[in-house]
Amino acid sequence: MHTDRAALIEMITGCWKTQVIGQGVALGLFDRLAAGPQTGTELAGAAGANADGVMRLLRALATLGLAEHLPGGRFALTAQGGLLCRDAPDSLNGMAGHWAGRLWDSFGNIAESVRTGEACVPSGPEHFAEQQADATEADIFNRAMAEGSLRVGRALAQAYDFSAFSTVMDVGGGYGALLVGPLESAPALKGQVFDMAALRDPALAYLAEQGVDGRVAYLDGSFFEAVPPGADCMLVKFILHDWNDARCLSILRNCHAALGGGTMLIIERVVPEQVGPADIDVVRGDLVMLSVGGRERTEADYRALLADAGLRLDRVIPIDGNFSALEVRG
Repeated sequence: MHTDRAALIEMITGCWKTQVIGQGVALGLFDRLAAGPQTGTELAGAAGANADGVMRLLRALATLGLAEHLPGGRFALTAQGGLLCRDAPDSLNGMAGHWAGRLWDSFGNIAESVRTGEACVPSGPEHFAEQQADATEADIFNRAMAEGSLRVGRALAQAYDFSAFSTVMDVGGGYGALLVGPLESAPALKGQVFDMAALRDPALAYLAEQGVDGRVAYLDGSFFEAVPPGADCMLVKFILHDWNDARCLSILRNCHAALGGGTMLIIERVVPEQVGPADIDVVRGDLVMLSVGGRERTEADYRALLADAGLRLDRVIPIDGNFSALEVRG
């Protein structure tokens, strides 16, 4: 088959991989295979699922290199598949569930957003509160965010010196995973997580798992109402891209009022003025944001938005090729 045609077919049919991986996570197949090779029947019994269906799902996972099909109908976990275990050090378990769940719904309805420019799935401050009330949905979403934030925070700590600060606040930080890297890099630094009250207990449990709970305080509230003062550095990761400009201005002004003369680091994907194949991550992220009424922005967009909030963008710091930290002051 012609190379271009084969590559295009792979793009067109790629959605099946998202669901195969997501259902493998939902059924706990990767976690169960971590204990050792098992048959499809054994895994189906443990998961309360149909044996034939699980067997066929496992074969699909084997073609993706996430499981190995052994003689006798058994399957073993591969190293790559191990990243989908819930407790793996660099787990993608939550991300897989998120893409096979809420984001699947987003892309399934994205034609509406393209035609109207409006969100095609539930969004807004009230939606985040409702999402946290659903234990299963909240767990998937919060773990997905924590998985990415842990990695980004450690990359940020390699690119930026936090030793000059006394207290760093993760605004809308969920479990506070973003703080782990900066706290590891600066032993005297204290942390604060500012988010909804519903996240307090799971956030503190997560921070204890990471060994930094004794250095982090959890503060309840909404950044649309006010941000508590006291931190000389604020981290605002993947918050602004969720919202339109008017909502962003409200958040930024509240942060500015609490920050005083401190420093704000806004961590986002920055859209280049002209995109190409290398920019697939930022463009994919922008389509996700389109579906919820937000957007990824260019550097010029951020400069204008920050100026309207009385803030100044001093520099843009690349973190890991996909994300940047915008260093902002009043």
